[in-house]
Amino acid sequence: MMKKIFVAAILFTALSTVKTYAQDQQPKPKHEGLFQKLDTDGDGKISKAEADKQEKGRFNLKEKFDAIDANKDSYIDKEELKAYRKSQKEKREAAGKK
Repeated sequence: MMKKIFVAAILFTALSTVKTYAQDQQPKPKHEGLFQKLDTDGDGKISKAEADKQEKGRFNLKEKFDAIDANKDSYIDKEELKAYRKSQKEKREAAGKK
């Protein structure tokens, strides 16, 4: 009886550890990595100065800053970046259907 309880406890611990590990390993969306890279001061938003320091890449935030900054507070937050990328995806999809 004691052996069964011990085995059950070990299995429970192993399964809960695997589940927790799997949750921690979920990939972040592409824009999440870009956002963290550009938010150099870690305040949760990207300033115009931070965007100006971006190295040339496929997604040039410097050139699109004003279009992305929906509330015109001179910062881009994660929601604004997400909304902009979604709107651009919808535009590309609509253009492809025509």
